[in-house]
Amino acid sequence: MNPTRETTPAPRHLILGTAGHVDHGKTELVRALTGHDTDRLKEEKERGISIELGFAPLPLAADVFVGVIDVPGHERFVRQMVAGAGGIDLAMLLVAADEGIMPQTVEHLEVLRSLGVRRGLVVISKLDLVGDETLPLLRESIAALVRGTFLDGAPAVPVSARTGAGLDALRGALLSLARGVETRAATGAFRLAIDRVFHQKGIGVVVTGSCYSGRVAVGDELDLLPLGRRVRVREIQSFGARRTEGAAGERLALALHGAKLDEIERGDMLTTPGRFVAATTVDVRLALAAHGDVEVKNRERVRVHHGAREVLGRVMLLEGDALHPGESGLAQLRLESPVVADARDRIVVRTYSPARVIGGGVVVNPNAEAHRRSDAAAVERLRVREHGDPRAVLAKTAERAGVEGVEETGVDAAAAALLVADGSVVAVSGRLFHRPVLEALAARAAELAFSHTARNPLHWGIDKEELRQRLGFAHGTAVFNRVIDVLATMQPLFIRGNRVRAGAPVLELSASLEAAVGAVRERIRAAGVTFLSRDEASRAWASGERFADVIQLMKDRGEIVELGDGLVDPEALARCRAVIRELIAARQEVSVGDLKVALGVTRKHAIPLLEYFDEHEVTRRQGNVRVAGPRLREG
Repeated sequence: MNPTRETTPAPRHLILGTAGHVDHGKTELVRALTGHDTDRLKEEKERGISIELGFAPLPLAADVFVGVIDVPGHERFVRQMVAGAGGIDLAMLLVAADEGIMPQTVEHLEVLRSLGVRRGLVVISKLDLVGDETLPLLRESIAALVRGTFLDGAPAVPVSARTGAGLDALRGALLSLARGVETRAATGAFRLAIDRVFHQKGIGVVVTGSCYSGRVAVGDELDLLPLGRRVRVREIQSFGARRTEGAAGERLALALHGAKLDEIERGDMLTTPGRFVAATTVDVRLALAAHGDVEVKNRERVRVHHGAREVLGRVMLLEGDALHPGESGLAQLRLESPVVADARDRIVVRTYSPARVIGGGVVVNPNAEAHRRSDAAAVERLRVREHGDPRAVLAKTAERAGVEGVEETGVDAAAAALLVADGSVVAVSGRLFHRPVLEALAARAAELAFSHTARNPLHWGIDKEELRQRLGFAHGTAVFNRVIDVLATMQPLFIRGNRVRAGAPVLELSASLEAAVGAVRERIRAAGVTFLSRDEASRAWASGERFADVIQLMKDRGEIVELGDGLVDPEALARCRAVIRELIAARQEVSVGDLKVALGVTRKHAIPLLEYFDEHEVTRRQGNVRVAGPRLREG
């Protein structure tokens, strides 16, 4: 720490991290942008590569101040790279124009993805070493590499740190990105991930790190974790400027009182007292990289990176025996050393040996109890915790399920009851449906029913099964019959038997169509008990609509009765019933011949009439005659 005058912090502070393969010009570019050399170690100067993290200030505008973290690109120093990338807000992935995409380019991009970085850009460095013909092919390769990541569609800015070409364009692109980044919350608990610790003469123990959240002021007491020591902040600086306080999104140097140099390590955390704990059992949602030959098996030993800390541990997979490229699953990390995490923190996972990045994850429970994979209840509680409030989780699950709905069994019964009570979800046939989903389904059902009757004016409504299929309803007829009753409370839908009508319950025909139907009805009525066949009755139909629809309409209205292929007027049927009742009263039985004589009809009509009354239990066949049935005296 260097004693300097106090300054007022800029309104917006962000942290920019570099990433990319070794010798692709990260440190040289940072020096060109900021005027600061981030290689501070003698070995770094001699070897020409970064070994440790470097830091430099980059004021982009009066209201935007960026702290740059320059990370090592060599494969042996990925641990340091992850330590630096842990708290960044935006990233700058470098690809050298003369070498293109290299192994650490891919690995660093996976680190950034695993850490949940959302904004950034690509820098095509060392522009002065290639001709113009190289850039189009390189841009294609870069576009393929970043496809599907947070850098998909991001700017790819060509620059030369040596000549200065493209630096102004890069600053402009960074400023535009920085203004679009949501700043970290300066409220709430303070947490700083320590990535450097040293002793400065006249000041004492100093730590540096990225501030993840909250604020800190000179004189504040903090917890040093996992040591569990209470320390006090003696002095605060940010890039050499003395400060009275620091906040989320800033690179800070804190002089501490209460801990010795050898008691503090990279990866330790400074936190608001009593707000965080160090834990060796952490529940996470683990996600593997989509590319490469990566796999994690249950109980596999891995390297876990959180903040600036690397620890060894074993992965206890909770939803299977292995994870493969692009897959994710809930897991419990049994760590050999503690970490100080919070829910929704990001981690990076590397294989134990040889160490390589294979994916990352999101912390679900930062201080978990060990539980078995077979403990289904514990896994279900973890799923609920992962997504939040049980009611919100269930409502969202029902929404995502759409017309499939969610089975009531297996969900939080209390949450379901509350959602049903407040109307957010609707319970039907053992399933829970999101109300807006049913409302949309009701609107669609009304639209389909309207459309159907417009095309088929003789139909009272659309057939339920046809409606179910056209709605794409996932369940069978029994469930749909109950659901359609619910839909009828949300839209003007009316149900009669197996048909559904929209708008109004009464079918009203045009005058001309009503007249055409009336002509058929009168023709059937005139025939009386010598009823007409369908074909005979159709000769009276003068409209272009289907005659089968006319028959259905008149049946629905109660204007005709079907007897096999015949169509009879209900009044004629009632007269026939009265005749049969009189015959049986007089003779105790009635034959086909008796009915023929009494009605003046042939066997063609007498037999279907008697069979109709047999079916309806008015008569009962006994040999060649009919006797009284249980319903003879009705009507």
